[in-house]
Amino acid sequence: MATAEETPPNPSFPEEEDEYEDDNDDDEEEEEYEDDEEEEEEPEETPSSSRANLQTLFRRLSEGPVEVRVHDLVIRGNARTKESLIEAEVLDAFRSASTMQELLRAASAASERLRRLDIFESVSITLDAGPPELPGTANVVVEVVEPKNPLTGDVGVYSKPEATAWSLEGCLKLKNSFGYGDIWDVSGAYGWDQTSELSAGLSLPRFNAVATPLQARVSLLTQDWLKCSSYKERL
Repeated sequence: MATAEETPPNPSFPEEEDEYEDDNDDDEEEEEYEDDEEEEEEPEETPSSSRANLQTLFRRLSEGPVEVRVHDLVIRGNARTKESLIEAEVLDAFRSASTMQELLRAASAASERLRRLDIFESVSITLDAGPPELPGTANVVVEVVEPKNPLTGDVGVYSKPEATAWSLEGCLKLKNSFGYGDIWDVSGAYGWDQTSELSAGLSLPRFNAVATPLQARVSLLTQDWLKCSSYKERL
């Protein structure tokens, strides 16, 4: 007796459904992570907010002293110059400063002292905020630009029409060769009357604990003394 073949039921695919659900869960987690990152990003400072901060600062400075103290001194750009030299030149100016107004005046005075050393192309001093855990503090940032070539020189011809005299003069300077603000110079001059002068010198802004500038110079002068003599030879 013939029986009809029973068709097997459609098999289910539980593993594929689980994988599809896992993929959806991963996508949802990635979207949530991206949303969290977007929420954590800080908004960029706009020009209007920056202007408002400056106005607030100027208003506080105009109302009265703003107490602040120096937390750290940061020096940048000194490839040859010793940090001890820069610190010695600027620390005295900031040592007694206790307000923002005094810090600004000290920064101007310290910048002028560094320029007078005559070993930097440019000097800039800025005041930066101190660490967040120490409110009311500021960092002093000193940035200097050193010349690429420490050797400089000049030469020229000088004349005096009333005395009908002329002289050839030249000078060479080697600046900050050892990093202590040292300036070595050699100069020479030669006149039409066979007068010649040669000199060499060294200047230091300070030496160890001595804050007084030191200078030394050696000169050699030769002259035709016959032109200065009243003796005349007669035949």
